[in-house]
Amino acid sequence: MERFGVHPALLDAAVHAVALIASEEDQEAARIPFAWSGVRLHGSGASVVRVRLARAGSDAVALEVADAAGRPVVSIESLALRPISAEQLQAARTSRYESLFQLDWQPVATPASVVAGGSWAFVGSDAGLGEAVVRAGGSYARYADVSALIGALDEGEAVPEMVVLSCPQHEGDDVVAGVRESLSAVLSSVQRWLGEERLFGSRLVVATCGAVATETGEDVADLVQAPVWGLLRSVQTENPGRFLLLDHDPDHGHGHGHGHGHVQELSAVAADAVVRAIATGEESQLAVRGGAVLVPRLSRVAKPAADVEASARLVSGGTVLVTGASGVLAGVVARHLVAEHGVEHLLLASRRGPDAPGAAELVAELEAAGASVTVAACDVADRGAVRELLASIPGEVPLRGVVHTAAVVDDGVVEGLSDERVRRVLAPKVDAVWHLHELTRDMGLEAFVLYSSVASTLGAGGQSSYAAANAFLDALAQHRHAQGLPAVSLAWGLWAQASGITQNLSQTDIARMARGGTTGLTTEEGLALFDTAHSVGRPHVMPVRMDLTSHQAHPEVPVPAMLRNLVRTPLRKAASGQSGAKQWRDRLLGASPEDREQLLLDLVRTSTATVLGHRDSGDIDLEGEFLEMGLDSLTAVELRNQLGSATGLRLSTTMVFDHPTPADLAVHLADELNALAVGSPGSPNPPGSPSPSTSPHAAESIAAGTHAVLAEIEKLRETLSLASLVNEDRSLALGRLEDVFNQFAKQDQDQGQEQDHSQASRGEGAEMSPSEGIDVLS
Repeated sequence: MERFGVHPALLDAAVHAVALIASEEDQEAARIPFAWSGVRLHGSGASVVRVRLARAGSDAVALEVADAAGRPVVSIESLALRPISAEQLQAARTSRYESLFQLDWQPVATPASVVAGGSWAFVGSDAGLGEAVVRAGGSYARYADVSALIGALDEGEAVPEMVVLSCPQHEGDDVVAGVRESLSAVLSSVQRWLGEERLFGSRLVVATCGAVATETGEDVADLVQAPVWGLLRSVQTENPGRFLLLDHDPDHGHGHGHGHGHVQELSAVAADAVVRAIATGEESQLAVRGGAVLVPRLSRVAKPAADVEASARLVSGGTVLVTGASGVLAGVVARHLVAEHGVEHLLLASRRGPDAPGAAELVAELEAAGASVTVAACDVADRGAVRELLASIPGEVPLRGVVHTAAVVDDGVVEGLSDERVRRVLAPKVDAVWHLHELTRDMGLEAFVLYSSVASTLGAGGQSSYAAANAFLDALAQHRHAQGLPAVSLAWGLWAQASGITQNLSQTDIARMARGGTTGLTTEEGLALFDTAHSVGRPHVMPVRMDLTSHQAHPEVPVPAMLRNLVRTPLRKAASGQSGAKQWRDRLLGASPEDREQLLLDLVRTSTATVLGHRDSGDIDLEGEFLEMGLDSLTAVELRNQLGSATGLRLSTTMVFDHPTPADLAVHLADELNALAVGSPGSPNPPGSPSPSTSPHAAESIAAGTHAVLAEIEKLRETLSLASLVNEDRSLALGRLEDVFNQFAKQDQDQGQEQDHSQASRGEGAEMSPSEGIDVLS
């Protein structure tokens, strides 16, 4: 209560009383609050209030809110009401589907022309992908773990372009322990990977088997590995372009065991397609099912053809258990269950039970609405405590529904996470929900509602452990659905109403979410979506208010793959085909040292303003310290990603501590780019300076360039193979290609590199002559 003048839930309850007056005027039309005027706060800290209503015109009311002693708390001179017709209500119900999303998996084309060779490394099982790499003309090596790979680099082994990490298998039956062990192993590998500068230009593919469901009725074969997807989706947002997720098909290929926890070797056709899909670099998440490669896309949940009533009751009777009951959202849904779903018996469980702040007031309100309410202190992560809680429910009002809202957050970038921090977040999600699932499986439940987060699907910087925990909820709901048990996981987006999960969000955090297209749901919208989600019959839905106009307004910025079915951007003209980041890199590398420094000052200032939510970059003091401006670990990651993308440099998340002002950081970037410009192709390196092939700052450009160049060569090959050229044009094209080849060969010699690049790209021992390189013209 102390954080608010008037607690939002208390004020919301007070405003509900307006319906008593509004309903007297027109029994047929509903009226909703529209405009407020003359609002004054007289006192704070009230936990119980009395409300006096008076008419303030034909379509307005005045409210006086006082505490239990009669002292004024809030006065509202006029709350204007607007009538809403049955047609508008129906339209509102339809519009609910605008903010309700589902995850679809669709096939992706993997053209045989894609260059999928190069050097690969496999950590753990390769599931048949190694042979596919060889068939594509590449090579691979195996390592026991990431540390062994790094040890090989220490001994002089070449840095692989692609590394595939097989998610460790859990052989036991203890799902909760398995989740912890799996996440611990993957987290350790990811942190080791991120800490190794030599791997900055490589990509890490984390492979699971049966960790996701690609269809509504599909089971999740391995619940233990499911949280890895939530973890890595958030890691991907913190480290764009460096990670890829792959889920093998547990039901096809050549198996090495039964059930979850055993890798299935892919068929040759599927393995070839996967290797090509990985090599394109266009998708960050892949799944293999029945030999097809699938990619995830968000879509809006379709309104059912039959007019299913979204307000159908959650349960037909009995008791509904609400966990995490001391939270704001738990209180909101408890009131809604009583008022709109007719629930008569509620069991509210939280760690502090009746001693939790606001518990007595919530019980009083619910009982006044006609419900029988029991409040219990229970740690739902404790299996024994959950068993006792369930046993306490009277037989005459048996448990019929569960709404699990309990959660804990412990935000931080992935490099700073520990097993202890991750387990703290897992406990009220993974442990608790698994106990509830097992202990209620035979109780004949009608509803099993899990409060998840959209972070588990879209990822969220700084919330890797939270996303992992919620990914388990999504997977469990899918598993229950496949088993014929009731379940829906609501992967909520941001709520406008402050809660225990969101109360520490700053305006910078909210601005960052808005840039990504997520804005806050009102309480009314959230409850409407709760009802709608219950009626659509899908085990996993995402109630999220999304504003996609920012993606549409900037077609030069690539749309996240997950949103491509939702965002339609105009085709870019060829003249403006370069991305904003590529244009920045070209300008910076082409500028003189003096001009480059000024460009970098502008870049740092603009990027800092963006991540802090300032509209005007002039608000950023170049000599001011980042930390005093409000940068934290999450905004530092976002700033690093923006500057790294624009400059092509490998930047540390600690850069704002190492270079504490925008001016300092700009100087640092200038020094790095000046060194890179000196070592760029065509420019000799000063004696003793690192060559472009060994400079850690050039590594990213070289690795990315390799894929881009090979892809362009293949595109040219296809174009030439389809071209119909007369002899004169053919000779002209042949001469141009020979010029390009000779120029490339000369550049190779000038840089003193002895490796034959064409030989490496083909994975063969034979040399390639100019005539071989243009055989497609024959």
